[in-house]
Amino acid sequence: MKTSMYTFRLNFLMLGFACFLLVGCDTLEFDDPNAPSADAVSLQNLATGTEGSMRSEIEIYLQTTSIFGREAYYFEPADPRYTGELYTGPLDGNGFLVVDPWASSYRSIKNARDLIDRARSVREETPSQFSEEDLSASIGFGQTIIGYQLLLVLNSTWDNGLKIEFSDDVDTPIVSRSDAFTEINRYLDEGYANLQAGGDFPFQLSSGFGDVDFAAFNRAIRARAAAYQEDYDTVLDALDDSFLIADGSELDLGTYHLFGTGTGERVNPLFEVPTSSTVKLRAHPSFKDDAVAGDERFSGKVLDRTNDGDFVASPSAANGLSSKLAVAIWDGSTSPISIIRNEELLLLRAEARILGPNQDLNAAVDDLNLIREAAGIGPYTGPVTESDVFDEMVYNRRYSLFLEGHRWVDARRFGLLNTLPVDAVGDPPSPAQIFSQVPIPLDEIPEN
Repeated sequence: MKTSMYTFRLNFLMLGFACFLLVGCDTLEFDDPNAPSADAVSLQNLATGTEGSMRSEIEIYLQTTSIFGREAYYFEPADPRYTGELYTGPLDGNGFLVVDPWASSYRSIKNARDLIDRARSVREETPSQFSEEDLSASIGFGQTIIGYQLLLVLNSTWDNGLKIEFSDDVDTPIVSRSDAFTEINRYLDEGYANLQAGGDFPFQLSSGFGDVDFAAFNRAIRARAAAYQEDYDTVLDALDDSFLIADGSELDLGTYHLFGTGTGERVNPLFEVPTSSTVKLRAHPSFKDDAVAGDERFSGKVLDRTNDGDFVASPSAANGLSSKLAVAIWDGSTSPISIIRNEELLLLRAEARILGPNQDLNAAVDDLNLIREAAGIGPYTGPVTESDVFDEMVYNRRYSLFLEGHRWVDARRFGLLNTLPVDAVGDPPSPAQIFSQVPIPLDEIPEN
């Protein structure tokens, strides 16, 4: 089920989104008989609000995961925690670096649940105008978002678990990683079934979701979740129904968070002019050191300013860290940030062909070669053994998915945290910690 293309800068909907965040647009009344019903408009506002809330703290999530995974540094002079706490600990369960990504995901979950509830109400109140297919599509959308947001939370908290009972009651239990994955799988699978049963959405999403079928997006996230559980049969089954295309020219096909400069919009919070003297987000030096010669993923995502004598490698905010590699992934302040792309799907299929029960190393190499050739480094010529092809897959995940929130997760799930650069911070320098997970926010820990 594919959503129609929709201009995210439509002022009416963005104003509705702003209203939703402030007072809740489900209370609005519209007197114009030529406009949609109040319930239908509220459903649109809830959909827009859900999509908007998904990007609200995306920069903190990507900054922290890239720091933990030794992909990047963030030299923020206004906040020393980026080069202090995130390297030396302890991680503050009351601090915004832990709390804000958690809160953002659960806010998106609440919006999605509200949308499902509203859709059920509209179906009950106006059955002639709102069909069972409309209801199924709406529920499938909400369930997919809930599953995806729970996965983002679990990526950070991991063995600390998360909450699957959505309530303001602090005493709702924290469940284990295993139970969390069970719930993530359920939401995504039930969501997919509902999307299949439904028709077109009775609301519109932004063009960030316009290039792929939403049910295919659901299956792409399901494949990612299955890989994190080493369930490789499900990875392959989900990929069969995703938007995977075995074409090196379609690697960027996928879904995206959109940004803009219009009323009620937000600019890309990670974009910086890479030639600026005050660049904060910088690639870890190992990203250059470990790159294969000629790998265009390095030169395309980083501006190497090693020979720029005016660019300070270790400003005061660096706390002893040093890099002259300015991140240059985004072209401007309205550049989108990816949610999931075809390149990741090819890498997931390669992973399943390497580590799954029906191993096919030659087929995995074929997938990796599509990516290698697009990166300008030619086909793989090394030994076709499980160990060697696995290492090649990990390398390509690192460079293809740079700053998309994966390397730390990959290092942890593959047992490679001990291979990450340790770094040294402070004066005098002392070895930094490699964290495997973040704590549950203190305000979310049950009192009983």
